[in-house]
Amino acid sequence: MLVSRWSQETFGQRAPVIRQGIAEALSVALDNARDAQTAAQTDHTHPFGFTLMSRKFEALAEAFEDMGDVRIVKPAGSPHELVVLDGKLLFPFRYARDRSISVMSARIGEGRPSALVQALFNRFGPEPAMRQLALHDVAPHAVPVAEALGDLPGDTSLILIAYACNAHAGLLDAWWGEAELLDRTGSLRWHHCEEIPLATEVGDAQTSLPAAAFDQGAMPAPSLNPRTGAQRLTTPEATPIRAEAASGE
Repeated sequence: MLVSRWSQETFGQRAPVIRQGIAEALSVALDNARDAQTAAQTDHTHPFGFTLMSRKFEALAEAFEDMGDVRIVKPAGSPHELVVLDGKLLFPFRYARDRSISVMSARIGEGRPSALVQALFNRFGPEPAMRQLALHDVAPHAVPVAEALGDLPGDTSLILIAYACNAHAGLLDAWWGEAELLDRTGSLRWHHCEEIPLATEVGDAQTSLPAAAFDQGAMPAPSLNPRTGAQRLTTPEATPIRAEAASGE
């Protein structure tokens, strides 16, 4: 798949490598989760979900920890480490368990977004298309978390990685882009969204020619189908928060 103008502008010449790294990290996380499910010898999918909840963050950190301009950030109160790559904070979440839901209808989580998720969107998400209430008005519990993220530069950008998967079929598809959080149910308004080729679909050759994407043409319609820059940062303690949007993973 061609590399789009958006990915080039966001990640520069490393865009193809980063995109492929994300696909491979998701595949690793899914394989680990499926192995856990098999080993558990149960029809309940809790082993798959709990393993995926942690491994999706860990696999991303492992994939990029030796790349320059990387920070591995662990927000206070969160069990997960987040990857900040050249000022872009990568946040993976499962938007669907099958191909019946379009990524354009994706919600981040199955309930009210966590304090961490709300704080990330408020501080690092794109400028909302519509005026929204201040963070302390809609989510007062998220304010301490936002303050705990204060060590990150203000120009950090939130890059979402949305994927569909289940314990039986594994990874179905993956997308990345930028979106704003619309409401307390986790609804999103995508500013840009494009498909990530899965690890098994990535060709040996990568090009840098522009490709059509959400903000450049037709809306995407998912088929029903030297460690020089790596740093580890632990922010000051803040009000504990529940794990992001992964409940029900």
